[in-house]
Amino acid sequence: MNANQPSSPSDDKETGHAAIERSQNKQELQIVGRLGESAKITAIIAIMLVAFWLVKGKLKSANVTFEKVQEGISNVPYWQIGLAFALTALNYLILTGYDWIAVRHLKKSLPISKIMTGAIVGYSYGNVLGWLLGGNAVRYRLYSTWGFSLLEIVAFVTILATTFWLGLFLLAGVAFIWLPVKLTEDVREKLILDHHVWGWLFLASISVYLLACAFYRKPIRIRDFEVTLPPVQLSAMQLMVSAGDFLLASLVLYWLIPHQGNPDINFSTVLVAYLTGQIITVLTHVPGGYGILEMVLLSFFPDESSGAVVAAIVLFRVIYYFLPFIPATALVLVNEYRVKHRSADRNE
Repeated sequence: MNANQPSSPSDDKETGHAAIERSQNKQELQIVGRLGESAKITAIIAIMLVAFWLVKGKLKSANVTFEKVQEGISNVPYWQIGLAFALTALNYLILTGYDWIAVRHLKKSLPISKIMTGAIVGYSYGNVLGWLLGGNAVRYRLYSTWGFSLLEIVAFVTILATTFWLGLFLLAGVAFIWLPVKLTEDVREKLILDHHVWGWLFLASISVYLLACAFYRKPIRIRDFEVTLPPVQLSAMQLMVSAGDFLLASLVLYWLIPHQGNPDINFSTVLVAYLTGQIITVLTHVPGGYGILEMVLLSFFPDESSGAVVAAIVLFRVIYYFLPFIPATALVLVNEYRVKHRSADRNE
């Protein structure tokens, strides 16, 4: 047909039918997407409720009451609480390394103040609200206002996730193989494999990643998304930053449990229990790991320590999760004010 020749009524009718079909397909995809999100949220809520139900049953069998938890909190010495505050502050400083590594690997230029803001806000929101609902959403908002494109933010979050798993696998491998981890019979049964085997599997995974970073320099393409593995020096920094993060977080929890004179509670076991809770939390997407961390820690220690463990978890959530959330929210509000102020200046 000539470009200048008018279209026939039949052509217009076919075009209209095609447009209607495209619109219907789009609506159907949107409905499927909403159903998928609803199913995901329902599953997360169900997992959280099951976890709390298991925690309640565990506490009931251990004869742990609200009064005993209150007593456990009051028995924690002030110097241990002060040390937990100091370790938390140091931990959030080290968390900046996650974002710094991602910014450097993407070859972006960003002031260290903004990198620290992104790290503190992202991780405090992720701890309290979960990564899907809080951490990734607020990071997208921050970094998009700082000039990052959508694909760069996706790559950024991918690097953060890789760094997270590297440190977790390193510490879990070392703890399972060489540290004196005390596991209850119930935990041993749920591991399926011997904990030494898990340790070697974790370390083998890290070795494969480091070898890939050293020798495979081609970009990895997933549909329209392309990412290059970091050089060995940067991947070694990923290991150190993530391992330091998990060590300090576990230390905060350890110092809040009255462990003096209790042979069943040592740092190695607290470390492995905390790492296990983090793995389950990430895999289930339960916001803040509410119910998950409690369930895992109670499973790792004998019933007679349950009251002290729950008291320590309450203090841990307040010191490590909720208190950093306050300055993080202030940083978000300051960033939003600056963005609106810049927009108003441009309009003028």
